[in-house]
Amino acid sequence: MKWKWQEILLPLPPAVSSEATVQEVIDLLTREVGQTAFVYEQGKLVGYLTLAALLRQVNGAPSLNQSIDYEKDLLLVRASGWVEFCHNCHIVVGVNEQGEAVGYITIQEAKAHLAQLQLDSLNHSLDSAEIGIVTTNQQFEVDFMNETAGQILGMPRSILTGRNYQKLLAADVKMEDILAGDKKFGVNSSFNFKKMAGHFSPVYHEGQVGGIVHIFYLQEHLEKAVSELEFVRELTEELQAIHTASNEQIMVIQPSGEISSIAGTFLASFWQPYLKEDLIGQNLYELEAKGLFEPNIVDLCLKERQRVSLAQSSRQGVKILSTAAPIIKKGKLEKIIVLSRDVSIEGYAQKPQAESEHQVMPDFTKNLVYRSSVMTELVEKLKEVAATESTVLISGESGSGKEVIASNIHAYSRRSQAPFVTINCGAIPENLLESELFGHEKGAFTSASEKKKGLFEAADGGTIFLDEISEMPLHMQVKLLRVLQEREVVRIGGLTPIKVNVRVLAATNRNLRKMVAAQTFREDLFYRLHVIPLQIPPLRKRKEDIALLALSFLEKLNETYNKEKKLSREGLQLLESYRWPGNIRELQNVMERLVVVGQQEMITEDDVFRAVWDTETEETGYLTVRGMMPLREAVEEVETQLIRMALSKYKTAAKASDVLGVSASTISRRMSKVSK
Repeated sequence: MKWKWQEILLPLPPAVSSEATVQEVIDLLTREVGQTAFVYEQGKLVGYLTLAALLRQVNGAPSLNQSIDYEKDLLLVRASGWVEFCHNCHIVVGVNEQGEAVGYITIQEAKAHLAQLQLDSLNHSLDSAEIGIVTTNQQFEVDFMNETAGQILGMPRSILTGRNYQKLLAADVKMEDILAGDKKFGVNSSFNFKKMAGHFSPVYHEGQVGGIVHIFYLQEHLEKAVSELEFVRELTEELQAIHTASNEQIMVIQPSGEISSIAGTFLASFWQPYLKEDLIGQNLYELEAKGLFEPNIVDLCLKERQRVSLAQSSRQGVKILSTAAPIIKKGKLEKIIVLSRDVSIEGYAQKPQAESEHQVMPDFTKNLVYRSSVMTELVEKLKEVAATESTVLISGESGSGKEVIASNIHAYSRRSQAPFVTINCGAIPENLLESELFGHEKGAFTSASEKKKGLFEAADGGTIFLDEISEMPLHMQVKLLRVLQEREVVRIGGLTPIKVNVRVLAATNRNLRKMVAAQTFREDLFYRLHVIPLQIPPLRKRKEDIALLALSFLEKLNETYNKEKKLSREGLQLLESYRWPGNIRELQNVMERLVVVGQQEMITEDDVFRAVWDTETEETGYLTVRGMMPLREAVEEVETQLIRMALSKYKTAAKASDVLGVSASTISRRMSKVSK
């Protein structure tokens, strides 16, 4: 299917003159909150300038008043023409019949937009098919179903998406076998008293199993379905192309230790120097003896004859979290399924070598730990910003790691060997804040027996980080503005300005624009600070990082308290399901509680539940349902959580019954079940 440019073009970006300065374009993009500006010369479009390119110009520039350098690889196309791509341009500009620009789009954005349109078209085709199609991920959670499947099953996509298909569907097949690569045809199944026939197949992505696909008919429509089987097979191939692979590795191990198959995401960095195809047929015991990894989770699973979870480390230091589950049929162990996920740290700033004994260095024990795409983008932007001398305003919720981001900007900057000074503007009394920042002369006030350098002087040549800048009093904001403008400070009681060469980083968890509108924060200071804004995402929006952070904290806390605590897979999953209103700081506190409290080596799901949800505050916490399940089971799960919380907090059934609004006998009947 073909599309026209006008269907995907974006509105035109702000315009600048080819004679504009770098400072003018920075101000424009800041006001417009844009990433791109079009450059005009005598009313004619001659090029464009991106924010990234602008930052590169700023780097090392003697002045922001220099003329801009802009890119010229524009391609003008008719907006009503068909979309076609060329390889020698970055931006496509759509023009009308009069030759006037009406919209633009980057080549990368255009390709992504077309891919989405094609996917929407394919989904429409699947919804129009006369067959039921359901795909799941490796945890058997429904991630796609067409409208016909909803009609056959009697439930819409919105209800079934994310639920465990294996638990919902009664079928003459083991779905674990499908994940291991088997295909089952002519399988009878039933759901909600409806009998169906169809087949189960693994869904492949780049040669790896990412889940299963169930294609089916009502048994009464089987004869009609048979005539369309060829169409179904072709449709399965299309589904394989659009299905996203899981981020977990699935390994099937024979009781002898031989690796018989590998599916899902192959953890290549862990198994170096072996390739995936080289591992098939290898024996885990021999690989362990060669020092490739430790410990051997399969050996532990065979000894205990039950599911085991633990962290494994490779010779290269790569860490994975693995769960081994034995497959037993008629009392005989047939195989072991090992699910593994990479929990090694993606990146962090290295601690620079301090030379001066007077330097105030950041706490680099709090390294950046991340793997999520949103944090990867932030770190790349952080590195670009660090190379400049611009003021940076870091915003984010309390506990999200603003000081860590600031210290890493300093670490990546040219000032990394110079002092890094931090001050919390909300933690110091107002009458002392001025003296702390700017210093004072002897006799400036009653207790000033000696002259004192302020933090700006202490940070000379380096970086100063002003945390909670929104809490700075208005009269102090005026003095800070002068420091930013004049690059000099005057001590309290002094007359002589002191030149300082300091880069300023500021942070806040409040909306400074709203404070400016409410006249509780100076507008001129806001624009001085808001040269380069960095927004830190809350932990609930970077769930891929929770496991990495939790295990990183666990490792450091074990070392601090001389412990050997381990975190179970279920406990880790429960941590990932929590909303973390206190962000990384709350996660660190919870992990410390889990390490310090309790005698057992393994931190279980119940331990995590009590640490996260069983608090002494009167504030209503978030309830959680751990995994998809039928509605009846979900109601029981919520009741169980409430009873656990009440019993743990109030200790007696009588008091718990008063709080929950039920009879004491109801609580008593369920106490034994809940306390297990």
